[in-house]
Amino acid sequence: MRNSTALRTSPLSTDLGALLARRGTDLILAVEDGNALVRCQVSSAIAAAMLVPLEGEAAGQFRVLPGNLVEIDAAVTLPVAMRMLEAKAATEATFH
Repeated sequence: MRNSTALRTSPLSTDLGALLARRGTDLILAVEDGNALVRCQVSSAIAAAMLVPLEGEAAGQFRVLPGNLVEIDAAVTLPVAMRMLEAKAATEATFH
């Protein structure tokens, strides 16, 4: 599954940022055996919304970046990943 939303961030300086830029996407979702890896760089507001489904189990999965960005590299169950993506979409919709 690939999210084709265009990048809306400043130049990306981390390895994950470079990977996202090469793929021309703002989010990578890898699914295997009912588990998911969610990798993206988003604004702090979107990251806060995506944090809610983790119910306090987010230690080490979010990293603050310059420019009001947050890097998310979260290994979660597939249902939690779907709730994170729904939260991301809902938050982005309020900004548009």
